[in-house]
Amino acid sequence: MTALNGLLVVELCGERGQYMGKLMGDMGARVVKIEPLQGSPERNIGPFKDDKPDPNSSLYFWARNTSKESLTVDLESPKGIAIVKKLLKKADVFLEDRKPGFLESLGLGYEVLKKAKELVMTSLTAFGQDGP
Repeated sequence: MTALNGLLVVELCGERGQYMGKLMGDMGARVVKIEPLQGSPERNIGPFKDDKPDPNSSLYFWARNTSKESLTVDLESPKGIAIVKKLLKKADVFLEDRKPGFLESLGLGYEVLKKAKELVMTSLTAFGQDGP
């Protein structure tokens, strides 16, 4: 048994925050990474396995996303938002690193989510919640 065994973590992170999910997954949590339909942009950052650029062979991406499951979702569609909300109803932890106000614009802000269930939410932003 590991420290975070039994926890469900939903991660909506790019380059800044994906290491949080990796650490939690390494400690036993089930981590579900939400990616855009075309896959995370970090999949296109080298170096690549066998020096062949391909979204599925980015060593950069692999190093930061082990111990995770991945789910592609269209966050610009009501159906995609509904999928994320359904997943968050089961989650214990929500990790995100988007610009302030982005989640609120989708109806996924903390004030909305905390009404549905107890949820630990971590926001990793470049300049806090009200910086530039």
